[in-house]
Amino acid sequence: MKRLNYILIAAVLSWTAINSSCKDDDDKNNKKGPEIIHLEDNEKTDNTQVLNFPDIEPAKEVTHTDLTFAYGADPGWVTAMEEQDKKFYNTSGTQEDCLEILKNIGVNAARFRIWVNPSEEKGIWGFCNIEDVLKKAIRAQNSGMKIMIDFHYSDTWCDPSNQKKPAAWDNAPSVSALADSAATFTKKVLEVLKSKNVDVNWVQIGNETRSGMMLTSSKGENTNVNGEMGNNYKTIHNKCAATAREIYPNTKIITHFQDGQKALYSSFTNIAKDLDFDILGFSLYPEYTKQGDWWVADENGISEAQYTKCADVMNSFASSFNKETMICEIGTTNISQTTAGNTVVTAFKYIKNNVASCKGIFYWEPECYNKFNDYGMGGFSSNGQPSEALIEMYKQQ
Repeated sequence: MKRLNYILIAAVLSWTAINSSCKDDDDKNNKKGPEIIHLEDNEKTDNTQVLNFPDIEPAKEVTHTDLTFAYGADPGWVTAMEEQDKKFYNTSGTQEDCLEILKNIGVNAARFRIWVNPSEEKGIWGFCNIEDVLKKAIRAQNSGMKIMIDFHYSDTWCDPSNQKKPAAWDNAPSVSALADSAATFTKKVLEVLKSKNVDVNWVQIGNETRSGMMLTSSKGENTNVNGEMGNNYKTIHNKCAATAREIYPNTKIITHFQDGQKALYSSFTNIAKDLDFDILGFSLYPEYTKQGDWWVADENGISEAQYTKCADVMNSFASSFNKETMICEIGTTNISQTTAGNTVVTAFKYIKNNVASCKGIFYWEPECYNKFNDYGMGGFSSNGQPSEALIEMYKQQ
């Protein structure tokens, strides 16, 4: 797998200063720091050829259409699982391509996260770069699915407790420079996808960003240059959204928050009218409680109080701001057990039937089984087949 070996950062840094800084790092550590490239450089580097991906066949061309409702899945681990020789089986027990299995049980949309410069370590960490996402998006589109691209703007996972900048953007001197870097990365990713005939229906700007995005350095250190929810978030988000709309004029822009069952923060509602987006998406998982030093998910799945409250939040937001909503991530513990499995089906039905603004629900890593990567909320059973609850969930169309 090729690695995305270029990262962009602020145009306001002079080339001389960059070279000097890198030289200082070499002298002190005998190790070159993160590569920094001018935004106005127009990618006139050896990396331009890499972005062509000549060995990857383009996706079958499709006519852009919107879905009435996205019966979605986020199968981002599929290539990592395949590399580890995991097999997938359809409802008849026959081995089959994972995305074909998902399509055949009713999935009509796929969501794929992208990281800026993920680690090349073995396991899941070397995935979710531009080449990996391109290959998965082509496979999904060829299977008849619509595509969502989920920009994390990090080299790794982004979630409520982990909103790290990519290492190459650590030295951004201002929020505007950070926004330029994120927008330029957005452009390059979407240009590659478009060059291979991938039609992107949704672009998600940041992942689970109730408090903001890129809040710390790549090492988790506090920094004054960040995307804290408020004007900083708006600056970064809107530049990325404008770039996405330039490349895919028909795409819908998503802002994505964790904890769909919780009321929106005032820091968000204060800027919502000035934010360039179409859909407010949420995550909805079982509640976690702390047991000793660990946070443990409710083994009984998603509670009625959670999904009804989430529906209330979605309806209130849609009414106040005249925007669409979505569940970008849903999942449950022990999906093969009747009690937990029934909760995700019930939550799906309730939100779909009671939230007119909801345009789709995506199960997160449905293909995960046997706690791949220690994840216990996959949608497949231990035999590598889709669980009965997952099948029932997608039957609602």
